[in-house]
Amino acid sequence: MTNRSDDDVLEIDEIDRRILEILANDPRSPYADISDELAEYDIELSSEGVRRRVTTLLENMTSFFLPRPERNSWEIVLITVSTATGPNSKRDTFEAMSEMDFWFVAEGFGTIDLYGIATAKSNPEINDLLVRLQALDSVTEVEHFIETDRAVNIRNYLPVYE
Repeated sequence: MTNRSDDDVLEIDEIDRRILEILANDPRSPYADISDELAEYDIELSSEGVRRRVTTLLENMTSFFLPRPERNSWEIVLITVSTATGPNSKRDTFEAMSEMDFWFVAEGFGTIDLYGIATAKSNPEINDLLVRLQALDSVTEVEHFIETDRAVNIRNYLPVYE
């Protein structure tokens, strides 16, 4: 488990959350438009103030560009992997997955060892990826989930510190 001090915690307040909500709906919103939308919630912030907050938020986050499944002809698949208990099994599998068609691979701890997200043109393409994963000596189990719809509630994404 990563040890983090209180200084490492990204503190999001209600203004930041509103800005993230606006950007989630339209990532290209001009700062002046964001300022106007914030005013609808009785938040007075200049476009320069919005720019500073957006800059700080982006410095502390990674971008996730997830295409909406209902608007595209490709599939988004989440694949989870359990690995053997060998000394390098998890690391070897992580490195192998990083070289495959995944655009996101994560290692952690819990009921699975690794997960990856891939975009595929078809279910047979997903099947090919699954077969390649199952062929790895260090892999003991592979599960997958094909996304067909999504609801995003940015208000539940990060805790608000007041």
